[in-house]
Amino acid sequence: MLFVGVSACGCSTKVDAQFRLTQGPVMVFVDDVHERIDWPAARRYLWDDVTQELLRTGSATRIVPLATEDSLRQTLPDFSKKSCREIGELAGAQQVLWIEVRSFLADEMIVDASNAAHFAVTVKVVDAGQKQDRRRVRVWPETPEGRHVSASMTGAAVASAKNKDAIARELTAKLAVQIARLFHDHTLEDFEKPPESTP
Repeated sequence: MLFVGVSACGCSTKVDAQFRLTQGPVMVFVDDVHERIDWPAARRYLWDDVTQELLRTGSATRIVPLATEDSLRQTLPDFSKKSCREIGELAGAQQVLWIEVRSFLADEMIVDASNAAHFAVTVKVVDAGQKQDRRRVRVWPETPEGRHVSASMTGAAVASAKNKDAIARELTAKLAVQIARLFHDHTLEDFEKPPESTP
């Protein structure tokens, strides 16, 4: 449940976590099944940034190492046919934070000055141990489409970053903060607060 409130002094806006992850092992699974990421390092950057944000904010306390997923990819001939839940179970996770890539643009050539680079994903949480009832595998959100999260950069920011790798790093850092915020209480910065309504 989303709650936004202003303190008595009116100086901060608090937003409650939309979902609380388990305190057991969580697998962060960045799924780019349609191969929309054309800079392979960006997938690793996103995994690194999301896991660091989850741990830093206390949203998760135990993360399944990426090496575990890499090992499963190499040793299971049918890895690509496994469901996200099955992969999480094999990795020893209680829950899987399933991040599906929807779009990725990190190019030095600027076409749109206001949205020169962007990274968009959908986020779901899956119960890795739920085998009996498929309807209960996805534990959050209620909608099957997942929660859409995105990050973008202006033309000026892209020009400042100068190369594709730096652009990808900035996008994944921004996206990771937005994803982790779904799972912990936080306070909005002044520039993020909705404008006050005028009578």
